[in-house]
Amino acid sequence: MAFPTNSTTWQDTVSRGLGLFWDFCQTRGQPIADDALERGLNVQRRLYRAFAMSLLSGTIEAGDDPDGLFWPRTPLSRAKILVYAIERFSDWAHAEGPDNPLRALPARCVPTDALSFSEHLVWARRRQVSMLSHLTPTNVKRTTPRLIDLGRTTGGQSAEEAKFFPPDQLEPLLWIGHQRPGQLHATNPYLRYNIRDQMMVLLDAYGGFRRSEGLHLWIQDIVEEPERPGHALVVINHPAEAKVRYSDPLSGSECSLSRAEILERRYSLRPRHEVLRDRYHAGWKGMDLNKDNQAFVYWLDDNAATLFWVLYLGYLRFIRGPIMEKRRSLGGRDHPFLFVTERTSQANGAIIGDPYSPKGYERNHAAAVRRIGLEHTKARGTTTHGLRHLYGQTLSNLGVPPSVIKKGLHHRHYLSHVPYVVPTKAQINAQLEAARRRMMGEVVQIPTIGHESSGALLALREFITSGGSRV
Repeated sequence: MAFPTNSTTWQDTVSRGLGLFWDFCQTRGQPIADDALERGLNVQRRLYRAFAMSLLSGTIEAGDDPDGLFWPRTPLSRAKILVYAIERFSDWAHAEGPDNPLRALPARCVPTDALSFSEHLVWARRRQVSMLSHLTPTNVKRTTPRLIDLGRTTGGQSAEEAKFFPPDQLEPLLWIGHQRPGQLHATNPYLRYNIRDQMMVLLDAYGGFRRSEGLHLWIQDIVEEPERPGHALVVINHPAEAKVRYSDPLSGSECSLSRAEILERRYSLRPRHEVLRDRYHAGWKGMDLNKDNQAFVYWLDDNAATLFWVLYLGYLRFIRGPIMEKRRSLGGRDHPFLFVTERTSQANGAIIGDPYSPKGYERNHAAAVRRIGLEHTKARGTTTHGLRHLYGQTLSNLGVPPSVIKKGLHHRHYLSHVPYVVPTKAQINAQLEAARRRMMGEVVQIPTIGHESSGALLALREFITSGGSRV
């Protein structure tokens, strides 16, 4: 499959762009070709330009569309994305084509099947056909010719302010939002809360994880910090390339294998980011890794590391352990992933003990957000990604150097952290005011582990160290 590592969103966009162009050719292509031939114009160029203009302007006039397309107007930014997707396909079709690439015009003026469709796109790409070139200034230089040129995007290029989770709502999110209904007075404190999702919140808000990164964690990726007893050391490994010590069951010899090899040999699984159309899929955008294909969590608050360690110990003993026992009793296969689904669901095909899914996490997070009286929207920073934005924004507010912010967010490129630390209008005004009163200092609001977490941490620690039962 071409571009196997690209996201499902990207693949959907390519399919969408190609599908739109195909539909356009079948409904409006022949009249456009006939008109161009009568006037002695280039058929292909006319076809592509008409397609681009139909994207921008829509095909509906006075509430009707005789051709049956019924396309609404497409924003310029979205049209460019679709056009780029078509260009990528035509580049691929050219690269995968015969050794003697097409040099003449396609045999058919209007594509009527898959072969002629590809011929048109490859021809246009090789001939550097530009759609709507009249919208592009003549002095703009291009390193790669565009199949359809829609001109400059009308919107400004200024970075928007970061949408981050309200720091004063993290405590309520942990202990009210993720409280299990009807379990507040359970004897086992680990059963009072959804500690799996609490751990995810800590990773995202206090460790700077993206939503899906925590879903790649294996059980052994969390250990106690050697020099700081009671603190969690979280190691994030590349889901396919990071090495794991492996004992060969046949020879008994120790060797070092990649995670992809371990998953295949021991569990008959693939790395989660390589399976694109399934609940098992978890995205991997890439991060700044060391030579061993690893990175470490840099906790925003030491108490978060302590809380995470205690939750981790209880999660393995009281939650994940019993779940995986039940899974095995039902004939389910084992796997190394830390976070698991707690029940079987006929609705989405989940089986108890399946690796936890990104959609499941976002769904549970949304419910937790609503329990504390907030609206779950990207615009308010209350999605799971808003937790990561809070991490980056807090580091910026604390005056941490950009090089440290880059490491904390695990960005590979130096400027990648900029969208996470763009100040809000209120912060800009506050900083200007602070500049006039610099000698008076400035108070920075940071998301600290508060009294609620401290009390819960004490109860959890006492319970697990006393050897409490699972019930």
